[in-house]
Amino acid sequence: MNSFRPDQLSADLQALVEYRKLESGQALFYKGDLAQATFWLETGQLKLLHYTSDGQAVNHYRIRAGESFAEVALFINFYDCTAIAEAPSRVALLPKQPILAALRERPDLAEEVMKQLAWRLHQAKILLELRSIRSARNRVLHYLKLSSDQRSVQLEQPMRIIAEDLALTPEALSRALTQLEEEGVIARQRRMVQFL
Repeated sequence: MNSFRPDQLSADLQALVEYRKLESGQALFYKGDLAQATFWLETGQLKLLHYTSDGQAVNHYRIRAGESFAEVALFINFYDCTAIAEAPSRVALLPKQPILAALRERPDLAEEVMKQLAWRLHQAKILLELRSIRSARNRVLHYLKLSSDQRSVQLEQPMRIIAEDLALTPEALSRALTQLEEEGVIARQRRMVQFL
């Protein structure tokens, strides 16, 4: 997915972009912080989440290198979730007011942001769809089918992260994969899953 990048900005706007390094586990921002920037992840990986009143983490989605995120900050006063680095990361901070002004002046830039927002909305819809499937077996099968080329799937993310995205424990994911294998629906060889 192409995303809104700092190099798409004019030289004077690029001069306003700040970069921040994050260690694994370090927060970029917290829910309720003043929304002063949108972001682009140069390296590393982040996750966006919020916490319930009893302290349970609810994962929204992951950000991978090359993706922009938190574009909604352009239109709200406070961040509505928390962003935490899952690996050492380098993030570009794109200042809110200058970016908004650039979007008003440059339809091509506004279109890039709209594409990113539409893609992110589509990804959120897929996660909601997956998480609404009650059976772990069926949820995992549906995930595999969505991720496949119709014959096989290369599992790129660690199993822990896949399980988290599916709102399952790693043990439940492992059991579901084993069940699908025992039923003859899939065959696994390391991180490659083939449909039978």
